Amino acid sequence: MNITEKACVLTYHTNRRSGSDSYAQGYRNDDSQRLRFEAICEWGDLSGMGVLDMGCGYGDFVKVLTDRYHDTHYLGLDFHAKFIEQSRLRHQKNDKAQFLCTDFLNAKLPEMDFIIASGSLNYRSDNPGHPWQCINRMWYSANCGVAFNLLDSRHFEAGNFLCGYAPYKVLDYCLALNPKANIIQGYLPDDFTIFMYK
Repeated sequence: MNITEKACVLTYHTNRRSGSDSYAQGYRNDDSQRLRFEAICEWGDLSGMGVLDMGCGYGDFVKVLTDRYHDTHYLGLDFHAKFIEQSRLRHQKNDKAQFLCTDFLNAKLPEMDFIIASGSLNYRSDNPGHPWQCINRMWYSANCGVAFNLLDSRHFEAGNFLCGYAPYKVLDYCLALNPKANIIQGYLPDDFTIFMYK
């Protein structure tokens, strides 16, 4: 994404901050966020893993990890400084959760066991390599696997900031990287999740 596109993303989220936390982060509502997180958790047992969250928002996935698994370590990345500021405040008592304000679309990713992106790859970009380059970087930085969700272009009408993708085109791309890749659908009418395993 170029600097103008990133500025649009920041404006998009800033304009939504008067709503609920999930709405401010780009989700329609709390259920929309919860169902996406539940889908990601179907990847497998994350206990004992280091989890990298690309586009972490307020770090809400930390609670999912705490409630479902034991001994996980979490690193949340976001280029929206207000999200990171709030994440650090909200999770300051959790010594296994860290947050970093950085351009996760372009920064070198640290090696982690499991890497997720929930909603953060749906932004429009003139870069023809988006989101493929991000998927590639996630895959090669993960020690155990990757899970990410995208809007389904068959059911989501693209707008000024968000766009959908053809699920099986994305799956085919991921299968070329990882023959174990698979897809889950049906938890929301316009979303799908891809799993990749090492």
